[in-house]
Amino acid sequence: MIRSNHYEAAFEEYLRQQRTAYVAVDESRRALLKDASLKSMDFIVYCESSTNLLVDVKGRKCLKGRSWENWATVEDIQGLTQWQQVFGTDFRSLLVFAYELIGDFSSEPSHSLVSFQSKRYAFYGVWLDEYSKAMKQRSASWQTVWVAKQQFQQCRFPMGQLFHKDQTLAAV
Repeated sequence: MIRSNHYEAAFEEYLRQQRTAYVAVDESRRALLKDASLKSMDFIVYCESSTNLLVDVKGRKCLKGRSWENWATVEDIQGLTQWQQVFGTDFRSLLVFAYELIGDFSSEPSHSLVSFQSKRYAFYGVWLDEYSKAMKQRSASWQTVWVAKQQFQQCRFPMGQLFHKDQTLAAV
């Protein structure tokens, strides 16, 4: 986790509000795995109602009336894939898209929202395996990938569904 990244700091506040056990990963040092540098995830999260999570937060601004961007880097995907293998079956990798909401988003599920430092954020998760199956190359030169809007809407879920036992989570 990079403490100066407001998206990651907002997600950490969200985890605190959910009273969820987590470890914020120090991204200033990369791990070595079999002599290869491995991109760190942002959080390791204990989740009572689901598998434990390896979380990489992707911060995006979201303006009312515009599409919800969901791009990631190839390195993000590769890193989460490798960490999931290292941690084993008790952990599952998750991309969390932290959207800074600009405009009226009163229809968003309240259990996935947080106000932090005078900004509002909505948090949506996408399981790494589902994202990987649906992703397409966005930019070869920037090494980025994305998921088409309709597929993304089908595989994303409000993060509150993981932390509220009364919510059903179709994506699990």
